Amino acid sequence: MAETKLIISGPSKTEAVQLDSKGVTLGRGANCDVILDDDGVSRHHARIYQDPFGRWIVEDLQSRNGVIVEGQRVQAHAILPGQKVNISRFNLSLSEETGRQIRPGSSIGSEISVIDKGLEEDIIPYRADRGTILSPALMQHLNEITGHLLKLTSPSELYSQACERLAQFLDTLVAIVRLPSISEPLPKSPEILACQFGTRLTNTLNVMQPSNLHFSKRVLDAVRSTDTPVMASSKTSSDKKMMLTVVDEHDPHIVFAARVNDLGKAYDALYLDILQDKAPTEMFDFVEAAARQINFVQKTLFFTELQKREKALREANIQLKEKDRIKDEYVSRVTHDIKGHLSAIQSCLHIAMDQSSGPLNDKQSDFLSRSRRRTAQLSDFVNELLNLTQMRLSGQLKMASFSLPACITKALETVERKAQDKSITVTSKIEPSVQLIVGNQFSISEMITNLLFNAIKYTPDNKTVHIEAKNLGDYVQLNISDTGIGIPADELASVFEEFFRASNAKTFEKDGTGLGLSIVKQIIERHGGKISVQSSQGQGSTFTVSLPKNRPAPD
Repeated sequence: MAETKLIISGPSKTEAVQLDSKGVTLGRGANCDVILDDDGVSRHHARIYQDPFGRWIVEDLQSRNGVIVEGQRVQAHAILPGQKVNISRFNLSLSEETGRQIRPGSSIGSEISVIDKGLEEDIIPYRADRGTILSPALMQHLNEITGHLLKLTSPSELYSQACERLAQFLDTLVAIVRLPSISEPLPKSPEILACQFGTRLTNTLNVMQPSNLHFSKRVLDAVRSTDTPVMASSKTSSDKKMMLTVVDEHDPHIVFAARVNDLGKAYDALYLDILQDKAPTEMFDFVEAAARQINFVQKTLFFTELQKREKALREANIQLKEKDRIKDEYVSRVTHDIKGHLSAIQSCLHIAMDQSSGPLNDKQSDFLSRSRRRTAQLSDFVNELLNLTQMRLSGQLKMASFSLPACITKALETVERKAQDKSITVTSKIEPSVQLIVGNQFSISEMITNLLFNAIKYTPDNKTVHIEAKNLGDYVQLNISDTGIGIPADELASVFEEFFRASNAKTFEKDGTGLGLSIVKQIIERHGGKISVQSSQGQGSTFTVSLPKNRPAPD
């Protein structure tokens, strides 16, 4: 693998840190691998690691000041060499070591050029219909490679380990390179994900620099255009021998290439160069089997990695839910206490206003009326907030059979006074077949009442509100329609969010908590139902509720 360093330029110094494929954590805390000594940096700020495809990823660890890539704050991003990355006052960049000497048994991360030798190379595709059986030695080695790779715990180690094992066994050059799809031009130097030399190569003085090596363009193009392995041999003549990848200048070579990963817009390809007289008879089949095993192990490791991350997310989700529960308990207790104090204040205001404690002048009466009205509004808000938090904390609702028509009638009686104050006509139509349903009667009654109050609230005086109940087999459908102000089209998706109020609703009616529809939605969903809304601004809205008739009781 390439030796990659992270160059960190800070307010006081510049340093280079060797990157590990498993990743390093940057920040101010004692547990950080790299200390960014600045008050503007969070303790566990960011992590840089390699993903299963060999890319270096910078990930913001939910820090307060973020990771900035090319001027944009990101959660996670694949860093390219030369790309600008900032954490507070620190500039980060990647550097790969180039131009170093190569020794047998070592890996390289430098660029290797692609050379086109034209028709001097003979390309042969793999024939899958051949019934060749690997020799016991090759089969044993293939099993050993697979067993070793399956013991890996990080997908980022797969390519380097596979190349190292193959290079040691075959004593030759083995590389895995990333190639663009056949529709894209082949780069002059493909991205090398892993490259390894055998330990007993002869004439190594000729390969002490990466510039002495090259990849075959015809081989790379061939493997890009087919999902089966390819082989290329040098065409020899009486006065010339053709080398595909220059490892030894005096003997003909054979090159094998096979895909080990299909990324859609790119391919990872195994590229193996071996002296012709060192290649086993079943070399083509061995390379095909090795590429398939690398692909299999990669999928296994990647799946395991996904499972680990899913487990971590599930655990984090459980912790968040517990924190949310504690918050709701706190809000419920505080809200309950506030409700008690409000009740006492309202009682005192009522006594003062009926003048049983003495006469009031006009100014005092006006102040008390305002206080009573504001206290009533605050009490409504506290009641809705208390209902919301108690619903979250209560878990399953107690279900029983009850009469839905009777529930609707009770809700209509509850909103009757409010409708009369605005001279709004409230009508209803309940199909005779709508009778008993299974649910929590109190919650359903509260849901219907809330929707009716909402419709009356946002309907101008002297207009109409209508509720309709239909029998739909296993379900009952309720339609609550009004001729009110409607909801702006771009705000419809948000009406069931907590504390949300439509822009025109705030203008039409200043008082409102934005909790009513959120409570309605939660009640309906706890009964296994659904709610939707259709609205036209200035013409009215229709809320449609679908409830199952026989909601099964929880175990």
